Amino acid sequence: MSTEKTKVVKRYQNRKLYDTSDSCYVTLEDIGEMIKAGDDVQIIDNATKEDLTAMTLAQIIFEEQKKKTNVQPLGTLRQIIQGGGLALRDIVTIGAREISHVSKFVDDKVRPAVTGFQEIPTFKTDIESLKRRVEVIEKYLSSKSRRTL
Repeated sequence: MSTEKTKVVKRYQNRKLYDTSDSCYVTLEDIGEMIKAGDDVQIIDNATKEDLTAMTLAQIIFEEQKKKTNVQPLGTLRQIIQGGGLALRDIVTIGAREISHVSKFVDDKVRPAVTGFQEIPTFKTDIESLKRRVEVIEKYLSSKSRRTL
């Protein structure tokens, strides 16, 4: 999340959403973009002061699924429904663990390989230099062999 304070969005009875930080009406898509940008967003029912954040985020996911953007695997969605919050926590924990494994692999295996590839331009320059020297030697030998004939 960003270091800024939580953005509060009020939801009115007419289902309109009002961003109190930027003083403007927003859509579910706008809230999704805020979250993707790292903003901490809280949605509050204006009349009851009930926190509607979880329900609104679920609605955003639903809308993205309908549009076929950022489609979640069915297994993941089933796990979330079957296990409630615990399943989601487990999925995030496993994902974090996998990211850690990938990061370690990159540090241990990929980074040294990339470093090796960075040295290739000098290797290529050396080969070109050797080719030129061989050409010079071949010309020299060719001219010597014509003189001896």
